[in-house]
Amino acid sequence: MKLKNTKAKKSQLEWDYEPPKINGGKQTIDDMSLVAGMYENYEVTKTGNLVGILDVSGINLDLLNDNEQQDVFSDYGAFLMSTLGEGVDDSLQFIEPTIPVNMTEWLNGLKRKYLDLKNNHPEEEFKIQLIASYLDHFTTVQNSKNMTTKQHLLIVKVPIKDKTMESLDLAVNNLDEKINQVKRDLENALTDFDLTAKVLSSQEVQEILKNLINFKG
Repeated sequence: MKLKNTKAKKSQLEWDYEPPKINGGKQTIDDMSLVAGMYENYEVTKTGNLVGILDVSGINLDLLNDNEQQDVFSDYGAFLMSTLGEGVDDSLQFIEPTIPVNMTEWLNGLKRKYLDLKNNHPEEEFKIQLIASYLDHFTTVQNSKNMTTKQHLLIVKVPIKDKTMESLDLAVNNLDEKINQVKRDLENALTDFDLTAKVLSSQEVQEILKNLINFKG
């Protein structure tokens, strides 16, 4: 007599990926990474989540007195309680990777000043040479990536129901709404300290992923 297999088969569209254990450095980046690809401005993970990133400006606590510092912590605590408080089935992730300082805008301003002086005030030779020396030095510093800073990132995610385009597009709409709400809540909570948050584009997200691996590579 033939026994029937009563175990339900999993749909090929379900998310069933489990991250493997690190195997002594023998795995490739693709093997170790949870990122399956990019869609819109977001990461699609192998575990069935759509992930967006907010780049948050920092607050220099060293410039604040004790009362102002206490206000920062109180306002930030209020943001966390409203976003992740009791009864809220959700999570946010905060990371602070080390990245090279981006001086491109500042260098472009120096270049404009250099060209303006050279074209309109060629008699100011000393100032022209001084600006040229600044350009040479700080371009070398930026290209070497030896000057670094901390980046403040807030990770927001939503689940993708299954591996269909309909579910992916629905997740994009849900994440658009959620990440913009988190952005508003964070900026409103710390508005007294001029904190700003920016939703990163797909190109900026990919740059962050590259920096996490090796920003000098």
